[in-house]
Amino acid sequence: SEEEGEDEDQSCDITWKNSQRLADGLMKFSIDLLIEVQQESKRNNVILSPLSIALSLSNLALGAANQTEKRLLEVMHLESVPCLHHMLLSLRRRLAEATLSIASRVYVQKEFEVKEKFLEDSEEFYGTKPATLSGNNEDDIMAINKWVKEATNGQIPAFLQQLPGDTVMLLLNAIHFHGFWRNKFDANFTAPDIFHLDDRFVVLVEMMKAQKYTLSWFTLESQDIQVARFPFKGNISFVVIVPKQYSWNTPHVLENFPYRQLCRLFPREVPTTVKIPKIKLDYQLELNNVLSKLGLEELFTSPDLRNIADEHLFVSSIQHQSTLELNEDGVEASAATGVVVSRSLSTFSLDRPFLFIIFEEEMGIPLFIGSVQNPKPSAAPQMKEPQDLPDAADNNEYPMPK
Repeated sequence: SEEEGEDEDQSCDITWKNSQRLADGLMKFSIDLLIEVQQESKRNNVILSPLSIALSLSNLALGAANQTEKRLLEVMHLESVPCLHHMLLSLRRRLAEATLSIASRVYVQKEFEVKEKFLEDSEEFYGTKPATLSGNNEDDIMAINKWVKEATNGQIPAFLQQLPGDTVMLLLNAIHFHGFWRNKFDANFTAPDIFHLDDRFVVLVEMMKAQKYTLSWFTLESQDIQVARFPFKGNISFVVIVPKQYSWNTPHVLENFPYRQLCRLFPREVPTTVKIPKIKLDYQLELNNVLSKLGLEELFTSPDLRNIADEHLFVSSIQHQSTLELNEDGVEASAATGVVVSRSLSTFSLDRPFLFIIFEEEMGIPLFIGSVQNPKPSAAPQMKEPQDLPDAADNNEYPMPK
């Protein structure tokens, strides 16, 4: 209500406890999303930005009332975050300094008269006014794509290919991230190497390598996984979760992953022999189906959006796109590395399907979550040679970090 909103302004301190609630909620939402999307996408690489999806849905929540608003917040696990819109505004400001471009916007068909308060609040908290759809499909697609291209600094040039003719309301969010490693990889050592797709097939990929990469990583024996943190510049890190076997139960790992204790679990960094594939991920999907399964079916049929417009409004489509590039780029050149393999060095190889989460470190906010099944989908899989099979040698176990 209006009064609550005014009270909120007075008491919206961004405390550590509130930040934790936001980070926790977004982490749970990330895991729910990835589990659902992976079931739909089968063996494809997936990258999602739970943060950019949450920004879209929270913007919508500004205009929702009663059960619809309550359900939106519950599905994102953010119902217990006080001053949610203020919190997300401060997070957006903080992330503006990162190498991250986020585009998030609500589009409404022109015959609906959008309420002034919703327009003002959207601009204040989410940095963008809802825009109007003209009803001419081609013009609307061009206008949307132009806006996304500008908002993502040209990184997502053609967001939408088509738009259903009867679109009443569209939520879109697009996000691009180019991470610059704190310790960069020397491109001279990048070379084709084997990536295990599963127990039987491998594919040749461009593998970045380093001999004495300072890396913090640990083994979680209870789940038979290894977890490493590769820092990017600017308070963002790339956390990877790799199975010790070639095949694994992703939902089980995600649901039991101790993300709250991550900071405590990471040991000090040690010089490590590292192999990590070059990756360019680009994933686009309509989220209607996934969000319906998580409990938001009503959004697409008969939601209560009375704070957006007086007429009966519903969401026609929620479109999401994430792109991510991982190559040798770093910020600082690392010291010259000798190519002497020392037996005492620990070894960390991303040479099999893995999960990743990109965190904003200060608050522990997940910016991206995804899974890489095959870093080079265009390459033809090959049957493993006998020496590559796991039972031929125990070479799919790693030495423990000292």
